[in-house]
Amino acid sequence: MNTRIHDPFDFGTHAGGPRAPHDAALSNDVLGPEFDNLPPATPRPRPGATAWLEDPAALTSRAPAGGLGPIPQSDRPTHGLALSDVRSMLDDGRFWTEYQAIVDARTGRTAGFEALGRFAASDGTPVSPAKIFAILHADPALLLRAELRLKFHQIEHAPDAPLFVNLDAGSWNRAAHSHGNPFVGLISSAPQRVVVEITETCVSDHALRAADIVNSLREEGLTVALDDLGAVDALFSFDAVAGTDVLKFDRAVVARLRDKRCRALVQTLIRMTHDTGAYTVLEGIERPDEFALARELGFDFVQGYLFSDRTHASEH
Repeated sequence: MNTRIHDPFDFGTHAGGPRAPHDAALSNDVLGPEFDNLPPATPRPRPGATAWLEDPAALTSRAPAGGLGPIPQSDRPTHGLALSDVRSMLDDGRFWTEYQAIVDARTGRTAGFEALGRFAASDGTPVSPAKIFAILHADPALLLRAELRLKFHQIEHAPDAPLFVNLDAGSWNRAAHSHGNPFVGLISSAPQRVVVEITETCVSDHALRAADIVNSLREEGLTVALDDLGAVDALFSFDAVAGTDVLKFDRAVVARLRDKRCRALVQTLIRMTHDTGAYTVLEGIERPDEFALARELGFDFVQGYLFSDRTHASEH
């Protein structure tokens, strides 16, 4: 079992020592006049909760936008791409990372970033990450190699802030069969705090294994987020939800909040999450009124197109 030197929730320090206060560099990360009429939001103390992502003023830099989203489990080539094309894409370095801001719902400040893989065909046109991973699933060895290379790139080019990275469940399971899981060493040695996102839709065809993956990650000392909660094709695994440090609600939830029954269910899940000391993130926030509703319901963090001006991209 890997032992973390630092408390995984302590984002005020990292391997390089204390972070400097973030003052003027954060000025563009604070809500503008269009948010002046937002209802007040107050922090809720939670049993066992520590200062996790709750000091955005500790950030010293800004960065790009992120998350691969649900990955189709088909292994058939799509849109004319074959496995050899994807292999060449990786060999030629035709990929990069975008970093999407995760925003504190109370203050409007950037609290961290999510890393998203981006890919380009030989003619430079962008290719959907979902299509790339659908093809990679036909070759588990290449899938593992791709995930390791992408995660290294995402961590290497990331800003000095908490970083959320997506991890394909198939990659983790294949790596776990080897002596010493390489993802553990890579993530644990990162200079910034890393939160591993497991996409619930990725494991929906093996729902009973979702909790096992979450437990395995936590046993290795890693901080875990369960992604896509509430997605149309996601299953609800009680054990997986109860075992994670962060619950990320899918963008599909935003539209459902207009329904009183759905809103009541979301509020119940938020309260349950807070009672366990975990945190909540609502994805897909595009308008100020959606942000205001997220604050009203008690979400800790939000992300989405509304904050696209805080998106950065690494070099190819």
